[in-house]
Amino acid sequence: MKKNETLIKLCQTMLQDPEIVEQPDWEKLILIGEVEGGDVGMRGYSYNLLGQCLLVAPDPANLNQLKALHAAMQADNATGRGWLKCMIRISRAGEIGADFEYDDPGRWNHTPENYQDRIKEYAAMPV
Repeated sequence: MKKNETLIKLCQTMLQDPEIVEQPDWEKLILIGEVEGGDVGMRGYSYNLLGQCLLVAPDPANLNQLKALHAAMQADNATGRGWLKCMIRISRAGEIGADFEYDDPGRWNHTPENYQDRIKEYAAMPV
């Protein structure tokens, strides 16, 4: 499967995950995926029209699509190098945005010290 198709499939999977779309009036989702060795993880933020944020994480069973995206992009990369983290943005209107980090494993880290700043930063981001 090609990388664009795999990205779309990942987004569709996340939109079917009740843990991700738990907030019934969500308008924007920001999801941070991470691949390290054979381990994968994802967490994120769900925003409503008022900018209220709910922390979300998908069912671990749905992370196979994240692995598939990583593998597809790694295979498509001339160097064979895979990304460390990705940021997937999804709007209720169906818009998708994605960024990939290849060098900084600390990019988009969510810590007790910075999570309030991250919530504000991501709320202001366009999809």
